[in-house]
Amino acid sequence: MLHRIKVPEYRHATFDLSKLLDGTQDFRWRPLPDGRHSGVLDGHIVHLRQRGDTLEYQAHTNLDTLLTSYFRLDEDIDAIYSDLSSGDPYIAYLTRTYPHLRVLRQPDPWECTVAYICSATNNVQQIKKKVEAIAVMLGEEVELNGNVRHKFPPPERILEVGPERLEDLRLGLNRHQKIVWAARRVIDNELDLQRLARFDTEYVDVKTELMNLNGVGEKISDCIALFSLDKLQAFPVDRNIKSAIMFRYGSSGAPKTPKALAKWAQRRFGEYAGWASQLLFQSWIKPVLSSDTSPL
Repeated sequence: MLHRIKVPEYRHATFDLSKLLDGTQDFRWRPLPDGRHSGVLDGHIVHLRQRGDTLEYQAHTNLDTLLTSYFRLDEDIDAIYSDLSSGDPYIAYLTRTYPHLRVLRQPDPWECTVAYICSATNNVQQIKKKVEAIAVMLGEEVELNGNVRHKFPPPERILEVGPERLEDLRLGLNRHQKIVWAARRVIDNELDLQRLARFDTEYVDVKTELMNLNGVGEKISDCIALFSLDKLQAFPVDRNIKSAIMFRYGSSGAPKTPKALAKWAQRRFGEYAGWASQLLFQSWIKPVLSSDTSPL
């Protein structure tokens, strides 16, 4: 069945599905030959395409609520961009250069956690390959219109097969052990990802609990917090974001260590620091010429 969701009208922001699903936040989207995008969200296989101001999708059930949350279609993106732009001319410039950008709200913190455990020292294509390999080997098969995908395996399934099966995937950096250990923490209720996603759970507590996981440091914990736990002040610092900050702000006193950079950015950009991080990331990996004059 074909479903449609009307994309809100924006004054300054835009909605560009292909750019949003470029794989730099969520690693499980794949292009289909007919121009649609195939993904597995919270266990649901879905085929998406954009037609003007309408998001069309096929799925086995109605996913309007899930997709609205995932793409933040019920939030005032213009207001977020206005807030970011008010205190920093360069970020204001980036909001005009990348008006499509938004932080996707990933519905499964467990999948996001494993994906970012797999992210260290890997590029986007390598992360996609590793995350998909875990799903294909251990996840339940789902099919839509002849397109076969796999649900991401829950912690119970990870513990059932143990580290030996994961080791066969050659994930590197002892990740097979780290993922099994994380699954054990979830099963033993030592890590409650759903509680961490609650609005009333403080960002500092989220960071502390995530960094108790083997293989989760400053950057990875901030990625998980930002992309699946709705902590929009989280500011992941990788080499691209660090390069973008030092290029633009280094001479004005930006610190150099990732932890200090994250705290500096949170003071400078406020409650939407995570959005600023993604704008800076895009500016470094996908620089474009804008009709505006950059304040550089």
